[in-house]
Amino acid sequence: MAENGGTRAQEALTVEELDALLDAIETRSPTGKRNLALLTLMADAGLRVGEALALETRDLVKEAGQIMAVKVRNGKGGKAADLAVSRRTASRLARWLAARGKLKIAAGPIFCTISTGQRARGRATSEGFAKGTEFVNLQPGRQISAEYVRQLLTRLTERANITAHVTPHTLRHTFATHLLRATGNLKLVQQALRHSDVATTARVYSHLTSRDVEDAVRALRGDEAATMAEQVLAAMPPEVRAALSQQLKKEGAA
Repeated sequence: MAENGGTRAQEALTVEELDALLDAIETRSPTGKRNLALLTLMADAGLRVGEALALETRDLVKEAGQIMAVKVRNGKGGKAADLAVSRRTASRLARWLAARGKLKIAAGPIFCTISTGQRARGRATSEGFAKGTEFVNLQPGRQISAEYVRQLLTRLTERANITAHVTPHTLRHTFATHLLRATGNLKLVQQALRHSDVATTARVYSHLTSRDVEDAVRALRGDEAATMAEQVLAAMPPEVRAALSQQLKKEGAA
């Protein structure tokens, strides 16, 4: 995980941690196949949890039978977008959809409930839980909840022996951090995250090492470079910002 000023960042996983998290999912069952496909999509495409859970079977973009992208219809701010998926995401989605088909679940939410029957739960009242239980009918094909995903990540984090607190947003932030390190291109990451304001994207840099930030600031080009560099530096802690500003000024004067 990235460091900043000697402290361990809390919102991005290393490649090894992400792999350990996904490997902690038991994939023999349909539930496991669904969960692996969902978390891989979120981690590899940077989707928000609400965007991922809102996807329906009609939102799969295919070419020659292969899943190539997903159509996000309900993005933040009402933005729609076609997002390309990685090969491993496409493969895991295909395995889950095959399992989903065998369960004869109708078209609808991709990441849906699969259980049938009834589930017992505490009887709820306006003052909390009363004595006794009530039974809830389970129906396959309904969209799973964001709370389920949060609880799933908590269980997987413990199973994978990851010390950081992992939430659905952690996966999106991990996607952004890895893309920044791989490309040093803030504009590209802004487009991938679908941020309307580059200043929002610049905050990702606060979780990277000073060297990562320095390389990315140097890589900025074009008319927006000066403004973007200022926004990136503004997202850093004061001591890192001051040191980088001095270094960049020296290089500019050289």
